[in-house]
Amino acid sequence: MSTKHLLTSLSACLLFPALSHAEGIEAMDIPQFDLMRAAVTQTGGMDLDGNPGDLSVTRFELRSLLSAPIPLWEGMRMIPMFSYSATSLDFGGTGPFPLHDEDLHSAALQSFFIQDFGNSPWFGFAWTRAEMATDFQGIQNEDFTFDLAAGAFYRFSDAFTLGFGVALTNLHGDTQLFPGINFDWVASEKLRVGLYGPNLLATYNICETWYLSLDGEPGGGNWNIRDDAGNSRTIQLDSYWLGLNTHHRLAGELWLSAGVGYTFGNEIEIRGNRGGGPSFSREMDGAPLARTALSLRKW
Repeated sequence: MSTKHLLTSLSACLLFPALSHAEGIEAMDIPQFDLMRAAVTQTGGMDLDGNPGDLSVTRFELRSLLSAPIPLWEGMRMIPMFSYSATSLDFGGTGPFPLHDEDLHSAALQSFFIQDFGNSPWFGFAWTRAEMATDFQGIQNEDFTFDLAAGAFYRFSDAFTLGFGVALTNLHGDTQLFPGINFDWVASEKLRVGLYGPNLLATYNICETWYLSLDGEPGGGNWNIRDDAGNSRTIQLDSYWLGLNTHHRLAGELWLSAGVGYTFGNEIEIRGNRGGGPSFSREMDGAPLARTALSLRKW
């Protein structure tokens, strides 16, 4: 797993700093928190450095909490979540490039653990994930990864929380450890700003049914595939997506989001697993992107 891909996972667990102080999931009022979310993101053609042609990416994402917080013992609650994404890599005019169009999939079961220490401003957090990332052309061990993270948070006030944590990735293989940090700042009744690992989020409330957001997040991933010769290979896509979005309440707790943005820091690599086969990587230019999403805030 790449550093950028790992930080995406770590930031997912750091995204919920207020959970331990909520009576239940339905009590959450942070605008980025969705109980269920379905989104489609489309990037434009990212020109390949040193090669003719470009790469465009289409991604469908679905995630859902599977239950309300489950009490385990005093102060400790667990929240299970399922996530799935389908990513299409579409190459155009690339000539002798060692990759062709690919349809890639990722499915993961995740668990969030929140430890509240009563009236203390400190609270703890842990996260586990079992993920399968594959092209479904024959499932092998390389298609699976197992990761965990732990963090601690300090609430300085109702308006500001600071957190830090570490993550261990690929526990059944080449295990690596990475740190992460985040903050959550409620600047005013309308403005909220946060940095959650590599994820940037700033929201501005227009009214109860409409708000704007500036979102930054890694848009890449790692997937195991079988090449044309049947060999196990890993595709690693690194990209950072920055977008401006508008969010509107459709009915009840159902929201519609739409936005445009740009991709940065783009690079794609393919390499052989278990030391087999050469590696090949190319940096890519930036490109515009667009996203639409439907989300549910309460059950």
